[in-house]
Amino acid sequence: MTRLNMILLIALVGCALSVVTSQHKARKLFMEQQSLQDGERKLDQEWRELLIESQTLGTGKFIEQKATRDLGMTVPDAKKTVILMLDAAPAAMADPKTGDWGAAK
Repeated sequence: MTRLNMILLIALVGCALSVVTSQHKARKLFMEQQSLQDGERKLDQEWRELLIESQTLGTGKFIEQKATRDLGMTVPDAKKTVILMLDAAPAAMADPKTGDWGAAK
């Protein structure tokens, strides 16, 4: 009978140790998950801020203000504006052998 009690005691201690170990692992994994979720929230917030910034910086009004203020540029008069229309034909290219400009052969 004492032999059976010893075997049962060893099994009980083994089970108790495995429960403690699994609880410890579960807590470590939970803390890691929380840390990763915090990082995800921070990255998501940064992404939203960058989207807003890119939308702000990409507007024509912002670019025009920056060009006027920082570079001293102005919008040209309509009389000085030239509009070029290009057809779908291939552009003229220089002949690599002769260096002449003309239609590519």
